[in-house]
Amino acid sequence: MPTKPAANPRQRWGAASFFVFGLICVASMAMLMPIAAKAGPVRVVSLNLCTDQLALALLPRERIAALSFLAADPGLSALAARVGDVPLVQGMAEEVLPLAPDLVLAGTFTTRPTIALLRARGVPVLEVGLVQDFEGIRAQIRQVAAALEVPGRGEDIIAEMDATLASALAPAGKAGRLRVLSLAPGAFTAGTGTLTDAVMRAAGLVNYAGEKGLSGYGYLPVEMVAGDPPDLLIANTSEGGHPSLNGQMLAHPALSRAVPSQARPSVPGKLWTCGGPFTAEAVALLAQARDRLLAARGN
Repeated sequence: MPTKPAANPRQRWGAASFFVFGLICVASMAMLMPIAAKAGPVRVVSLNLCTDQLALALLPRERIAALSFLAADPGLSALAARVGDVPLVQGMAEEVLPLAPDLVLAGTFTTRPTIALLRARGVPVLEVGLVQDFEGIRAQIRQVAAALEVPGRGEDIIAEMDATLASALAPAGKAGRLRVLSLAPGAFTAGTGTLTDAVMRAAGLVNYAGEKGLSGYGYLPVEMVAGDPPDLLIANTSEGGHPSLNGQMLAHPALSRAVPSQARPSVPGKLWTCGGPFTAEAVALLAQARDRLLAARGN
């Protein structure tokens, strides 16, 4: 019976090499699969109320490792209802490090010792500043969305915000020079160069405090407001806040006579404490108050 010729050694080596090469390719693909599947940071921790809300707006729950304790406060956070079972932290390094975050979001004034220690341990930290207008809000959403590797989600949120802003625009020539004042306990208010001012302007209104010469944040005498009342008055009080003498100032009889209740729209402070996509809702509420006032005046 004829014998089968022995395989050429070169052929045997070539076959073995091809087999080994195939194993290497399979192993390499297996190693790369988790990397390909990972879409940006997956253990995000936020230590600031403003970044808490951006994380909630941009990320699914499974990618959020923790938020600041302020995120769940319905009087301060516009997205408190979304927090659910997300762990909450006070902002101490000993709370954050065991979470093994792959990105920490913080504000420029967030617990500086914690931020310094996290950076010293090699934890990536993104610090974001305060925004004072809608252009700043758009830029910050894009900045954070890029860091989280969800740019498409960021653009979707911006588009939704811009649609709300567009629907709140006053019809040409209708708003005139309606003046609005935002007054917090103690007669604290916001003038030009503030997010509050940007919200008022987006609704086609004049910022009363800015018209009186206030730049940034400060105080206006109640006597001034009562003697030359704005068309609309927003009395900002915290939800569930404790009674105080400063708070009672907002119910001063002189203010009550000067600006009746129907000219006092409710615009929750949590919509503009931080600048975010939800800030457009403050504009929409002001626009509704504007339209009601104009209708009452026959305009």
